[in-house]
Amino acid sequence: MHKMKIFITGCIFSSLFTGAWFVNEKLRREYVEQIVFEESIIELTNTETPIEEINVFEKFGPREYVRVVLK
Repeated sequence: MHKMKIFITGCIFSSLFTGAWFVNEKLRREYVEQIVFEESIIELTNTETPIEEINVFEKFGPREYVRVVLK
């Protein structure tokens, strides 16, 4: 009886974990770090796709947990 409960619990956990991982991969955002250097802005990114093709967001600053953006 306990083996069946452990098996079912493992299946439920695995399916929830796999589903959360899949959703996370689909909703992934790319963040860009901007550095100001003598009147010009340099954008550093670690993506393989060009910046123009994807939605790129500025990285959060220190102690900036939520950013409100007007669309």
